[in-house]
Amino acid sequence: MINDMHRILIIGSPGAGKSSFAKRLNDICSIPLFHLDKEYWCEGWVAPSAEEWQQKLLLLTNKPRWIIDGNYGSSLSQRLKKADTVIHLYMPTYVCLFQAVKRVLKWYGKQRPDMASGCHEKVNLNFFRQILNYRKHQFKKDKLLLADFNGVYIRLTSRAQVEEFLNNMAKYYKLNH
Repeated sequence: MINDMHRILIIGSPGAGKSSFAKRLNDICSIPLFHLDKEYWCEGWVAPSAEEWQQKLLLLTNKPRWIIDGNYGSSLSQRLKKADTVIHLYMPTYVCLFQAVKRVLKWYGKQRPDMASGCHEKVNLNFFRQILNYRKHQFKKDKLLLADFNGVYIRLTSRAQVEEFLNNMAKYYKLNH
């Protein structure tokens, strides 16, 4: 299974730890990492046109190997068509809220490493609403798309499972690469 992981999607609620997980996975297996937040936003939180975004996604997903983290539900079907593995961080809502608050406190007014240039962390109530509504709305939509996914689907539901998965990946890569 691990040898077949070349195009990996990391999905989950905002605040689930997708970017941190993706960075750690990239450190282990050296598969190129693309954060959707960094790819999507233009300087100063300016969104690209729908056409520009589709073109950028096509360029990313046509690469032979990648880890892509982020939600952007409107493009999930396009990314699923190219992915061979989905790792879903399905964390409890309270964990996601806690992580989101922690992130805002740490990065407020600064640019996170996984964000586009000129996009400084801010308090965004819509972001917190997305966390609160993830299981009720976005996950239901994602679940319908995932039903047709033919690759490997891995669902991690706790920090302990995340650590176990990453530790196992690190052991595998240390022995086999």
